[in-house]
Amino acid sequence: MGRIRLAILIFASLGLLWCVSEQATAQSSNRPVRPNEEKGRLNSDARLGARRPLPRPRGPEIFYCETPDTSCRTTQDTFPIADLRDLFVFVVWPGVSGQHVQTVEFLLPGGSMYSSRKTQFSIGGPAPARAPAFNSEVSPAPAAPHLVADANKVHPEGITTLLMKSRGDSSVLTVLPVGGTYITQRNLSGTWRVRVFLDDRLVLESEFTLFPHQPPTPARAEVEAER
Repeated sequence: MGRIRLAILIFASLGLLWCVSEQATAQSSNRPVRPNEEKGRLNSDARLGARRPLPRPRGPEIFYCETPDTSCRTTQDTFPIADLRDLFVFVVWPGVSGQHVQTVEFLLPGGSMYSSRKTQFSIGGPAPARAPAFNSEVSPAPAAPHLVADANKVHPEGITTLLMKSRGDSSVLTVLPVGGTYITQRNLSGTWRVRVFLDDRLVLESEFTLFPHQPPTPARAEVEAER
């Protein structure tokens, strides 16, 4: 009788130990995440996000055309001086807003200044009001109004406006007359330099080339003489 009781006690003890081990295993598998571990994961995600490079803002661009339309936008920068009436210079201003003054300087192939064109423009609403200057404040004299073109002005004929859109960005047009000017009269061919200023700050430099007049070949000269 005593042996039977002993066996029953042994089996009961083993069953109790098995139940306790099963409960411990279930609790360990459902262990909640500690705050420190969650914080470590967040910090790791933040570090990965910080390593991703941010997109760089695009700067101003310039392109040249033989027509006053931004649809002609290409990388062309060479033009025949004999066939060119006007050179249309477009400066694109991505991300620029407010009121500004653009200055485009044209430098001869020798490096000396040929002309400078100023254009005021406003993007994204009316021009902000300026506070009046104090009597003791010395300010530079503004450029004469007739020497500064207004890109926002709409003209009924010819080029209707100097402020246009090019591939979604605002662009300002500057016209360089060529045909019938000092350029063709003196055959000022070669590589010209262009410097662009925004509010008197140099932001862009570029070049374009004018091909010189080509003298007629002997055969062509004979044909023209016979005519």
